[in-house]
Amino acid sequence: MTDISTAGLGGRGTTTQGPSLPRGAATGAAIAIVVNAALWAAGRAVDASFLVTLPMGDTERVGIVEVAVKTLLAFAVGSGVLALAARRSRRWVRAVLVAVALFAVLSAVGPATAAHDAATGVLLVAMHVVAGATFLVTASRVAASPA
Repeated sequence: MTDISTAGLGGRGTTTQGPSLPRGAATGAAIAIVVNAALWAAGRAVDASFLVTLPMGDTERVGIVEVAVKTLLAFAVGSGVLALAARRSRRWVRAVLVAVALFAVLSAVGPATAAHDAATGVLLVAMHVVAGATFLVTASRVAASPA
């Protein structure tokens, strides 16, 4: 928790305790990584291949390390963009949150179409939705808290 202004993002006012963006993002990223790793493990337990066809035509197996790293990267990039937006205004923060929601949905199309089997497609789409939804909840909580 950090001292933040009750006037909102970039405003003036009295200080209260609220979640900071780095702390909130770290917590959200950890939750998303754990959930996505559990989805990956469940997929391996039911023999999902986790094979996908890359845009250049090569085939690749999605591993648990890649799942964790890409989830963490998504949170890092999203948090950076959100921090920049927060410096401007609440309107910019709302625009970033809408863009994140759209990106989470649209980014799930790739794995759905590139997967070699239905189980892999469903699991990879679920992982994209988990990362996007977790980031939105985390970012919304941080953005909604007086800053």
